[in-house]
Amino acid sequence: MTSSIIDSIIKARYLREGESSFEDICRRVAKAMGKDEKEISDFYEEMASFRFLPNSPTLMNAGTKLGQLSACFTLYVGDSIEEIFDAVKWGALIHKTGGGTGYNFSNIRPEGESVCSTEGVASGPISFMKVFNAATDVIKQGGRRRGANMGILNVWHPDILKFIESKKNEGDISNFNISVMVNDEFMRLVEAGEFDRTWIKHSDTGEEITVGSVWNGIIDGIWANGEPGVLFYDEINRKNMTPNLGLIDTTNPCGEQPLFHFESCVLGSLNLSKFLIEGKLDKTALERSTRLAVRFLDEIIDKNVYPIPQIEEATKKTRKIGLGLMGVHDALLILGIPYDSLEGRKFCEDTMEFVNKIGIDESHRLSEEKSEFPALKGSAWEDYAVRNAAVTTIAPTGTISILADCSSGIEPVFSYAYTRKDTVQKTFEILHPIFERELDKVVKSVAKNASESEELKREAIDTVHKTGSVQGIKWLPDDFKRIFKTALDIDWRSHVLMQAAFQKHVHASISKTINMPNSATKKDIESVLLLAWHEKLKGLTIYRTGSRQSVVLELSSDSDNENKADVNAQGLIQSEKRSERPKELCGKTYLCQSGCCRLYVTVNLLDDVPWEVFIRTVGIGGCEANSNALGRSISTGLQNGVPYQKFIRQFAKVNCVSAIRNKKSEGLSCADVVGKCIDLAASKKQITTLEDWEVSEVSGFGGFEKSKCPECGSTLDFGEGCNNGICKNCGWSGCL
Repeated sequence: MTSSIIDSIIKARYLREGESSFEDICRRVAKAMGKDEKEISDFYEEMASFRFLPNSPTLMNAGTKLGQLSACFTLYVGDSIEEIFDAVKWGALIHKTGGGTGYNFSNIRPEGESVCSTEGVASGPISFMKVFNAATDVIKQGGRRRGANMGILNVWHPDILKFIESKKNEGDISNFNISVMVNDEFMRLVEAGEFDRTWIKHSDTGEEITVGSVWNGIIDGIWANGEPGVLFYDEINRKNMTPNLGLIDTTNPCGEQPLFHFESCVLGSLNLSKFLIEGKLDKTALERSTRLAVRFLDEIIDKNVYPIPQIEEATKKTRKIGLGLMGVHDALLILGIPYDSLEGRKFCEDTMEFVNKIGIDESHRLSEEKSEFPALKGSAWEDYAVRNAAVTTIAPTGTISILADCSSGIEPVFSYAYTRKDTVQKTFEILHPIFERELDKVVKSVAKNASESEELKREAIDTVHKTGSVQGIKWLPDDFKRIFKTALDIDWRSHVLMQAAFQKHVHASISKTINMPNSATKKDIESVLLLAWHEKLKGLTIYRTGSRQSVVLELSSDSDNENKADVNAQGLIQSEKRSERPKELCGKTYLCQSGCCRLYVTVNLLDDVPWEVFIRTVGIGGCEANSNALGRSISTGLQNGVPYQKFIRQFAKVNCVSAIRNKKSEGLSCADVVGKCIDLAASKKQITTLEDWEVSEVSGFGGFEKSKCPECGSTLDFGEGCNNGICKNCGWSGCL
């Protein structure tokens, strides 16, 4: 990655007064955390070398007056107005200092239930979630990080169906990820196929909710836009390291930290790609960095400035830390091990087992030097004293992995080629360095001369830019394509099994997304959830490519945003109104077959973007007036700022019986055919045969729009448990 991008992220998010470089940040943080010159030097070297980085709040706030260093918090939400609005206030204080909050709203009585104190009826948990969401909208985290929340409802709550559908319309409750907390009893009924079994009976109304209605609601929501996520209540509590303190029902925003109410956790990640020597894992170096990281994170607990007293008390009672990994896929690429292979999972499981073992041992040493965590008695550690009730987790590493120029967390690489923009909106191409190095080797081995070598490399890069994959390039060797799979090339089963491999040796949980293709069915999603439950995951997020059409927006108050996208009433990106039509425009005309007629579709472009559309029927069938009206409507929208991708996406959802029955139809309806033409014109793809048309559809044309970052306009990635998106260009995240 170019230094200009990293420099801009550092400047925007981490630099404090008097600092001008990442090394300055590392010195400030190391000085704040180290107990003596030796430890300060060690901590500095770990961060400056990118072998280890703590979570963003520590990089931003260590050594400053603010001093809030934790990333994740959970809060208690009671059923009374006083308790609910106390939680709103606490959440605002946390967001202001750079943290994210998790809430379980299951204590709030269901909508319609009687309220004795007021002789009225309850409005239910969803109504209060909207209050929390509105509060988050007006709190910007220290001016550097946006507010992020996890909203949880237990599957046995009477309002569970309303909760599942609470984010059905994108833009609703936009500052929350939502997850359903399911138990083993529910999952056993699902697996047994007892969908007609009554699951909940509303005490006041007598309404009955079946197992099937809840399960289908979860599946439908995930298929539509990736929410809700699912948390496995019994597995979380089977692995609860301090059961003496009660049961856990809440996690932080990306789900990797199941915590008691009012607990917080500081996170940090080791960059696995930095611990390889001559094709092997350097365990000596990894052990040293792991021990230093545990000491670093433990020290934060004492140096931290906590937002409220309850959080300080609960945190210091268990002293949980979350040490994890990033750069995992990079390490596998360097070693030449496929991510979705048994060998890859074995390497990752063994590595995590090693880090966990060393982390526990260092926590034990700290307990002997200082003291064990106060809630040790009755815990899983009663016979082996440690300083920290939990040591390991796999956290999202959205921004810190950009700083370290490595792959995010344990996620597979999303794309090996990006188009990025710098701070002055200059566009340039970024290639994954390992991919580029190995591609150069392959190209040299198959090309006859320098000219062909350049041509082949350009073809590979352009293909990755367009499709996100090299799997369709015939001249690339199979072993290259086997290694350089992306998140979307890897099947869902391998995603789940990799998460399970790590979970075996992680105390807390894992922030990871199970990526699925746009073509994934609801049955596929059902299979993912059942496998995850059987593999003893504590929770998971599923994202079907292209299902999420828009993202949470955060508009900066900077004056330079005046020329950026505006936000309409629904919270969706709306482009500026475009200039007047010039005298002459260039475009393309397509002759297409729909269900009831043939169509001439002309798409004219202005500045390489669709500007106007003309539609005319050919021969017998169809309706000339309707075609004319459709073209005029599209043109009016394009000329008034509606992105052309929205027409493509919406038209792809329109089904016509005539088109479905007509095997020669090139779309699901006339509108769908027109949408494909718009997409093809914008992409400048040459279509000469029906086969070309079908291939273009398979590669993603006409089906969905890639969501864009609201700050810089780059394409967002969807991973690490955040379905609001992560920008690899500027570091913006909808969750972190």
